[in-house]
Amino acid sequence: MPTLQSKVTSKGQITLPKQIRSKLAIRTGDRLEFSLETSNRISVRKMRAPGSSAGCGKPFLPSGHKPASVEEMDNGIRKAVSAKYGRLKTPRK
Repeated sequence: MPTLQSKVTSKGQITLPKQIRSKLAIRTGDRLEFSLETSNRISVRKMRAPGSSAGCGKPFLPSGHKPASVEEMDNGIRKAVSAKYGRLKTPRK
C-alpha cells in the first residue's frame, strides 16, 4: 500500500483515507486504538467489538465440519468433568 496522507483539522481531527478504511473494514462508530512508538511513530489499531471473536477458530476446522448441538456439548462437558473429577450425579429432569 502506498504512503497516504491526511490533514489535521483545528479540532485535532483527521480523515482516514478510504483505502485504509476499506482494508480494515472501519465503519462509522468503530473505535480505534492509538499507540505512540519510538521515533514518534504512531500505530493505529481497530478495536474489536465485544463478542467479535465468535468464529475466529473457523479456519482451523476441517471442511464440512458440522456444529455441535447443545446436547452434544453438554455430553462432552459431562464426560470431561467426569474424567477429571470422577463420577458425577446425573441431573434430574
